[in-house]
Amino acid sequence: MLPEQIEQIKLFIETENKVLEQNINLVTVPYLAADLEVFSQLTNVIERYLPNQIDKAKEQLLSLKNKEEEITTIEKQLAAAAAPENYEKLAEAVKKSQSQLVQAKSNYEVNRKQCEELGRLVDKTIKELSQFGEQNIDRKNDEHIIKASAKVQDTLKLFREKLTLRKLNQLETVVTECFLYLLHKSDLVHRIAIDATTFTLSLYDYSGKPVLKHRLSAGEKQLLAIAFLWGLARVSGRNLPVAIDTPLGRLDSSHRNNLIERYFPNASHQVILLSTDTEIGQTELQQLRDNKAIAREYLLKYSPSTRQITIEPGYFSDGSTNKSNPTLTNC
Repeated sequence: MLPEQIEQIKLFIETENKVLEQNINLVTVPYLAADLEVFSQLTNVIERYLPNQIDKAKEQLLSLKNKEEEITTIEKQLAAAAAPENYEKLAEAVKKSQSQLVQAKSNYEVNRKQCEELGRLVDKTIKELSQFGEQNIDRKNDEHIIKASAKVQDTLKLFREKLTLRKLNQLETVVTECFLYLLHKSDLVHRIAIDATTFTLSLYDYSGKPVLKHRLSAGEKQLLAIAFLWGLARVSGRNLPVAIDTPLGRLDSSHRNNLIERYFPNASHQVILLSTDTEIGQTELQQLRDNKAIAREYLLKYSPSTRQITIEPGYFSDGSTNKSNPTLTNC
């Protein structure tokens, strides 16, 4: 409905209202020969029906005004709306998205069923594995231990061989040093080698040629044995007491002197010498005393009558002919 038509309706209603009000206020006698019933009906129309109709008309006018505003808004929106081609593109995008959604739901359902199947397979596998029991696990552990033990044995064997070889090399060096330190012939032997299997001693001179053992004198052989024992004690790294019986037997004076000065004071932290007065006499005894190598002196005296040995403090007295063994100790 056009605005001009609405204005005409409003004007018409207002005119009719004014006419009706004027007629109501007239004090003249009603015309048309109206009786009281008609007059009552007219009064009812004027006082009740018309005001209601007026209110409804106002409501309709307000509604029409709101509709006009809505129409104006819609017209503006239509003017600013996109072209129909854009709507077609949006419709196609919606259809494509709906198709992708259907495909995604289908894929989800397939994957869900696969997951359920895999879950059942995992449960079945766990059940089968649990049936092996502890006995099977223990058997595998035993097999692993056996295999590992074999490897450990091989490793220990190799370690022992390498350790033995390293210790032998160290022992060779130390025994050579000790032998040359005790020997007064410095040009006789240059190096001593020890066989890793038989532990046989081999002597070599400065030119690398072997030195035959029969070329050594009895004293030199004894010094070699002492050097070997001395070297073993040094390589072991432990302080062990050393006891030597007849320490100077079969040694000449030069070897005796080297043994007294170089070996006895340094053989260990404690050395026990079991000697007669023919081996360590007053000269050798005084030499050991001057070097402060003696801590205690004892005489082991045997009695034929009682068949007992008594221990007395002190070494052989000067000029004594007693042949019992005395004991000299150092610390």
